[in-house]
Order: sequence, then C-alpha cells, then structure tokens
Amino acid sequence: KMRFYIAILCGLAVGLLCVQGRGFAAKTSLQIRAVALMPFGDFTVDGLSIDVTRLVVEELKRHQLDVIAQEVLEDFLAKRRVRRAEFLDRPTIRAMGASLNVDALVMGTVSMLSGGENPHVSINAQMVDCENAAIVWANSVSRTGSDYAGFLGLGRITSLEKLVNVVVGELFESLPVKVALLNRFPPSFEVVRAGFFPDALRSGETAQVTMEIKEIMGKVRDIKAFVMDNEITLYSRDGRFYGGTVTAPPIEGTYPLAVYITDRWNRLFSMDALAGLTVHNTPPQIVLTPRQKIVSPNNDGIKDFVLFVPEVLDAIALKSWKVEIADEEGQVVRSESGVEGLPQGFMWRGVDDQNRPVKDGAYFCRLVAQDEAGNTTTALSEGVVVDGTAPEAVVHIGAEADEGMVLSITAKDRSQIDYWELSVLDASGREVDRFEGKGELPETVTADIKKKDRWNQDLMTRKGCLPIPWISSMWPGIGC
Repeated sequence: KMRFYIAILCGLAVGLLCVQGRGFAAKTSLQIRAVALMPFGDFTVDGLSIDVTRLVVEELKRHQLDVIAQEVLEDFLAKRRVRRAEFLDRPTIRAMGASLNVDALVMGTVSMLSGGENPHVSINAQMVDCENAAIVWANSVSRTGSDYAGFLGLGRITSLEKLVNVVVGELFESLPVKVALLNRFPPSFEVVRAGFFPDALRSGETAQVTMEIKEIMGKVRDIKAFVMDNEITLYSRDGRFYGGTVTAPPIEGTYPLAVYITDRWNRLFSMDALAGLTVHNTPPQIVLTPRQKIVSPNNDGIKDFVLFVPEVLDAIALKSWKVEIADEEGQVVRSESGVEGLPQGFMWRGVDDQNRPVKDGAYFCRLVAQDEAGNTTTALSEGVVVDGTAPEAVVHIGAEADEGMVLSITAKDRSQIDYWELSVLDASGREVDRFEGKGELPETVTADIKKKDRWNQDLMTRKGCLPIPWISSMWPGIGC
C-alpha cells in the first residue's frame, strides 16, 4: 500500500515537472515560409545596371518562400531607427518576426562585382531565424567567368549579368526550408532595447549606455556589459532600465556591445552585438564641384542657374551641413543648412537670401559638414562667374582692301562669348554683307564694300538712317 502511494506521488511529481517544462521549452524546429530581406544593393559596372536585390528575391521565391515587400521592412526598421544590418539586435529581429509575421531574415553583401573579359562576382548570405535570432544558414560564393570554362574553353561566361544570375543561384542552392533551433530553453527575459548615445563619437569621448530588460519569469540575477575587454559599470533603479558610461577606444572602428545575463535559475546567456559604438576621428572627405562655371540669371533659359554637386568620399554618416555662397571679398550672399544626408546638388540662381539678383562677379560655394562623431570639414568649390550684363562690342573702319573694307572688332564680356552676328547695311537699311560665328569674335573681318558704296552722313541723316550707338561714326552705314 505504501509502495502504491509512493508510485502515485512520483507520477504526480513527474507530471508537474513535465507541465513546468512546457513553460520553458520552445519548439525545436522552424518551418521557413515567409522571410524578410535586407537589400543586397543595386550596382552599375561598365554602364550596366545590376539589381542584385531583385535577383535574390526571385531566387527566394523559386524556393517557395514568401518575401515581404521592401517598403514594409523599411517602415519597420525606420520606426526602430535601424539604418544598417550591423545594428540589428536580437530583440529587433524577434520583434520583426512577430510584427511582420516572418520566420526568418535573409541578409548578405556583395564583396566583388567587376566586368571585363573575365567578370568576377563574390557574394555572401546568411539566414537568421526570428525565434531566437540565431544564424541557421550561411553560404558564400566567389566565381569568375573562366571558372565555367570546359574543354577548349567552352562554357566560359563573359557576361557579368549572366555570371551574377548563376552565382546567386549557386549561393541559395543549399537554402533550407526547415531549420533546427539551437536554443531549446529561451531566456526568461527579453532585452527590449540596448544602445549607445551618441552611437558615433571620437576617441576619448564618453557615451551613455542604456538597456531595457523585460522580465518574463522572475528577476534576473546578474547583468554585465562589455565593450571589448572593458566592463561597463551598470546601475538601475527599478531592475528594468539600466545605464552606464563608456569611453570611446583610441582606434577607429565599430565596437559591439556584449552583454552577459544570469537568470533566476543561474543560467548564463551571452548576447553579442546588441548595439554598436562607432569611433571615428577623421573629418569627412567631401568634394564640391560646380557643373558649369558661368551663371546668367536673366530667365532666358540659358545658364540661368549653376548646380554645385557634393561627393562624400568616405562612408561615414553626416549629422548636419551648411552651404554658403560668398563673393570675392568673402561676403556671404546666400546660405542653406540641413541635417543628415546631403542633397544630390545645390542649385543657385544668382540671387541672395532675399531673392534679389547679386552683382556681376566671381562667387564661391563653401560646404561645412559635420559627421555623427562630431568631426567637421569644409569643402570649397571652384569659382563661378555671375554675368548678367550683355557683351559690349565696337566696330572700327580700317583700310580698304581689294576684297572690300577691313572692319576691326573689339569686344569685352565677363564671360566667354558663345555666338555672334555682324551685319553690314547700306543707307537704305539693306544688308550688303553678313558674318556670324561661335566663340570669341575675330579681330578683323573684310566686308564687301567699295568706295562707290560710301554715302555722305548728311544724306543718311536726311533719309532717316541713324547710326547704331556703338558703331564708329566714321562709317554710319554699318550696323550690327
């Protein structure tokens, strides 16, 4: 009888343990049906545009996977202020799975894409499950066109576009549709968010570390955070929000935040790269180039504006920028400012901040930009000329030649003359000769005029033919 009660008690204990175990155990496998895809990029090589992201989407669909729309993923990442794949943390990936109803996240990079007679493509990819935010598959493929050459060189791929298609197919050839989950007992807490503020700074400066931990089943026992080998002293008032400070390392780079948490059952969980701290000591390198050197703001549709195009030579993100247009004395006549990324170009129509036309002369564009780490740089463009005044020209009568009368021409303008016409008229206004051309005016032209074609100025005046003001009175019958 006693053995019977003991057996019953043991059975109840085992049953309770099994019930309790269901509270801790997670599913051991995951069927991949829907995925989110971080963009691989759109590249232009030798004038050929190759959208690698589109090719990856097509390949995933060929594996019977549903790929959510890019704009849906971008909206989710924007709300969580995630700009790049390296800033994705475990809570974000798990929240992505729940919010977007996806099973996994696919991401990767294109490390080589070159054309020529023997094109070269190198791509890597990995899949992260949205249950435990663990990498469940990864692959990398690097191929050249000659890798497919067989006997006598047959089969060699010379088209970069075709090679990319082949490599993408090989890359995802081993992609699984069902994966094993490594962590059967997920943590009894959730790291809701973790980050640095600021997340980019210069060496020796101090950043704040913040973390929010949501306890699911009991309080955590211990929590430690590290940047490299430097432990961050954490403090918390309520056991949910934690904070600390860290000094930026002396060497440039991105440093991950590593966190180690011990739960109430003394289980240790390590979490790498919950956030990234970027150390950047070099000012951004920017080149500012005007698309043309002359602006003629007279609204005639010809060179009414000049476009200054900025080019950032390094990949650091910008925090703010200010652009100024200044004259030769350094007086700023127009300015504009903004935050984050630079626009594709700055258009200037030759007016000041009050939208009034500036005086003719040379002007320069100055761009002052600050990156997220606080480094500031100044880029100065080449000078541009504002020319709102019409060219001035004077024609003088020279010696008479066998071919006719030699006309000397002098002209001046702040900018280069683009096109000109010269007409020679008789006393009645009839055109007797004509010259035209592009570029600068010639110093002399020979007009088809003989001595018999000369007229007395008094006779001209009586007939109502008045000389054009800029023509020498020596020959009032010439007009331009």
